[in-house]
Amino acid sequence: MKNWRIKLIQQFSTLLYNCKSQCSKTTNATNQRLTFVRLTKLIILLYCLLPTANCLIPKANAQIGTWRTHFNYLNAKDLAIVEKNIYGVTENGFFYYDIEAKQSVKLSKIDGFIETGIAKIAYNSSLKTLIIAYQTGNIDLLKVNAKGEPAKITNISLLKESASIQGNKAANHIQFKDKIAYLAYDFGLVLLDVDKQDIKETYQNLGDNGASINIYKTVFTSDSIYLSTSQGIRGAKFASNINLQFFGNWKTLIAKNLSISNFQNGIILASDLGEIFTYQNGKYGNFMMFPSKIEDVEMVNNQEYFIKTLNSIIILNNTNLQITKINESKIQQPRQLKSESVGKYWIADYKNGLLSNSEGNYKSFSPNSLDTLYQTRRDSIVNDLDGNRWIRRGNFGGILVISPKNQRQFVFSGFGVGNLPTNNVKCLALDRDGQMWVGTDKGVVVFDNPPAVFSGKNFDAYTPVFERRRLLSNEIITSIAIDGGNRKWIGTKNGIFLFSPDGTELVNNFNENNSPLPANEISYITAELNTGEVYIRTSKGMVSYRGIATEGSLKQDENAVKVFPNPVRPDFEGQIGIEGLVENAFVKITDVAGNLVYETRANGGTAVWNGKTLSGGRVETGIYLIFSANKKGEETLVSRLAVVK
Repeated sequence: MKNWRIKLIQQFSTLLYNCKSQCSKTTNATNQRLTFVRLTKLIILLYCLLPTANCLIPKANAQIGTWRTHFNYLNAKDLAIVEKNIYGVTENGFFYYDIEAKQSVKLSKIDGFIETGIAKIAYNSSLKTLIIAYQTGNIDLLKVNAKGEPAKITNISLLKESASIQGNKAANHIQFKDKIAYLAYDFGLVLLDVDKQDIKETYQNLGDNGASINIYKTVFTSDSIYLSTSQGIRGAKFASNINLQFFGNWKTLIAKNLSISNFQNGIILASDLGEIFTYQNGKYGNFMMFPSKIEDVEMVNNQEYFIKTLNSIIILNNTNLQITKINESKIQQPRQLKSESVGKYWIADYKNGLLSNSEGNYKSFSPNSLDTLYQTRRDSIVNDLDGNRWIRRGNFGGILVISPKNQRQFVFSGFGVGNLPTNNVKCLALDRDGQMWVGTDKGVVVFDNPPAVFSGKNFDAYTPVFERRRLLSNEIITSIAIDGGNRKWIGTKNGIFLFSPDGTELVNNFNENNSPLPANEISYITAELNTGEVYIRTSKGMVSYRGIATEGSLKQDENAVKVFPNPVRPDFEGQIGIEGLVENAFVKITDVAGNLVYETRANGGTAVWNGKTLSGGRVETGIYLIFSANKKGEETLVSRLAVVK
C-alpha cells in the first residue's frame, strides 16, 4: 500500500483518539456518548471514501453464520389480513405483504417461529394476535404492532406433546368468540384462551353416542354453536350452563357433508352437490343450486360471501343473493379469500401464490420462490482426478467405475473388492485432496487413492474414526458436500454433521431443534465454493447457511479481498468475514500502530473474526489493518477495517 494511505489512516486513528479525549471533558455522560458517536461516524464515513477501503457490503456476501430460506411461496393455502399487512401461508413458507411499503417479507424459524409447515392462521384484531397452528399441533401466538408487523412470539406446545391425542394434529379451521379461539381438528375441538395464552379445554368424542368425529369448522350465532363434522352439521346451545364436552348436548342438524358460515343470526350451508341454503330459527330457506361441487363457503364482509368450487371463486351478495364469478386466469387453485373492502380481495391460490386486485388488475404478491434450486443431484456420478467415472448403482448395487479407456470395475462390500460397509450407496463426493467419499446406509468410507481401483491391487476404502467409532456408522447418509475449506457437510435423516477435512473432528451439528432447518431429513447438500453458502434441501423445503469456508486463490490479490461488514457498527455481534484470501492463509489483524489484535487461519479463502482481541474483549473504535500470509510466510496488507464500538 502506498505511504500516503498509511499516513492518512494514522491521521484518522489520531483524530479518533482526540475525539475521545475531547468528549471526556464534557460533564454530561449522555452528551459525551452522543458527541463521540457522531464524530466517529463522520470519521468512519471519510475513511470509507478511501480507495480500496471496501466499506460496502457486496450483495453476494451474506453475513457469516446466517441462514436464508428458499421455499415455495406460490402454493398458497391460507391468508389473514393483519392491520396494514397481509399474511400468507404456503406448504413450507410464511410471509407477509406490507401494503404501505409495497414489499413482501419472508418469515421462518430464523425469525423465532417454532416450526415450518403451517396448517392454518387466524387474526384476532382486538388482541392484536395472529394464531399460527402448525401441522404437528404446535401453536405460535404472534403479537403484532399497530402496523401489523411481528412483535413477540409465544409458543404453546401442549397439543404436540400430548400422548393422549393421536393421529393428525393439523388444525382444519380457527374461529374466534371474544378472547377464545376455537380450533377444529380431526380429533375434536380445542379452546384456546388467546389473552391468557393457554389451552382452556378440549372437546372430543362429540358424535352420536360419544363417537369420535372429525371437526372441520366452527360457526357461532347469538345463542348457538355449530360444527361441520364427519357426521354432518352438529349444533348445541351456547350458554354457561351447557356442558359442551358432553356429547348428549349436541344434536345432528343435517347428516350431510356440508360447509357452513354465518348468515343473519343463522347459518348458510353449502353441500358437495352444489346446494346452497340457509338455516334460521329452525327453518331452511333461500335454496340455490350450482352446477359443480362447493368446497367451502365463508363470509368475507357484511355484504358478501366467498363460495369456492374446485377451480373458481364465486361472490354471493347476501342482500339480494346475486352471484358474481371472479374471472381471472391467475386464479387456478383458490384455497382461501379475504376481503380488504367490498370489491377488493386477497386470494391464496395454490398455484400462483398470494393474489389480489387491490391495485387494479390481479397480480401475485408472493416473494420470489427459489425452492427449485439444485433439484438435479450431482452426487450420483462423480469423476476422480484421473477422469474415472464413479457411478452409484442404486439400492444394494454398489459402485461401478468406468475409466476413460472404458475399463470397468465394480466396488462392493467385503475385503478386496472395495470394503464398503454396505452395497446400498447413497452418494459420492470428491474432496479437494482427490479422495472419494462414499455415503451409504451404514455410514461413510473413503477411497484415499481412487485411481487405484484399476491397479489390480488392494483398493479397499478406509473408514474415518470419530470418538473411537466408525464415522456415522448408525446413520443413513443421504448427501455429502465438500466446502472451500475441504470440510465435509454430511446429510442424514437426523440432520447435518459438519466434519473437519479428515472426518476426525465434529465442527458442527445442525438439526431442526437447534437451527432453522425445517426438517431433520436431509435430501441433498450443495456447497458453493465461491460464496461459502451451503444449500440444504430437506423433506420440507430448502434453506442455506453462510459458512466460513470459500475456495482460496493461488496468488494473493489485494483487490479481490472483501471484508464484511465494513464498517462494523456498535450493534453488530456476528462474525466478520474476510474473503478472497490465498488458500488457507495465515491472517493477522493489527491496529494502525502495529499492535497485534487477533490472528487466525483461513478456511480455504475465508477467515472470520468476532471483533474481539486475543484476550476476549471487544476492540476499541478505530481503523484496523488486515495482513495475509501464504504458505511461504510472505505477508501482505490486504485490507482495512473500520470498527465503531
